[in-house]
Amino acid sequence: MAFMNLNNFFHIKYDFNFLKIEKKSSIKNIILKDYILKSYKDEINPNGETFIYQGIKEQIFKENDEILVLSIGRKIIFFKNLTQNSDNLGEIQTKQSLLLSFLFFGSLFFASLFLMEFSILDLLFLILCIIVLIASSISTNLLFRHINLLKKFSKDEIKEFLKKRKNVKA
Repeated sequence: MAFMNLNNFFHIKYDFNFLKIEKKSSIKNIILKDYILKSYKDEINPNGETFIYQGIKEQIFKENDEILVLSIGRKIIFFKNLTQNSDNLGEIQTKQSLLLSFLFFGSLFFASLFLMEFSILDLLFLILCIIVLIASSISTNLLFRHINLLKKFSKDEIKEFLKKRKNVKA
């Protein structure tokens, strides 16, 4: 059992990155727009990493923009474009609020089914809905805390923090 490591399954690792966009490419779908952002190599990003973002708005990134991103792996969850003074924080808050309300009403629906018919299957769906609702509310709380941190700090404070963090990791 020593080979089993469930940390990646139970613990989602968010990572803050500050990058200056070297190259941007975009692909437009029917509703969403996919962006592939490659960063310059500098002291904060020594590897010149590539990130992926999928959003609704168009023309939110330009080359040489400085952005702060919260990502899981290489996928950008939310960003703050410090050059254009734009972000997707409102979009994230709306999506998370819709998800929580959907899960809440789903739980109410399965609770009413269980109370009317007393079916074990309804009880299982109710328990599943409640578990997902609790996990999503914890995740939403964490995301909202990260958003509040992003709103509080200036560009220089963020750069200094990330430089110190990179030096500690090395």
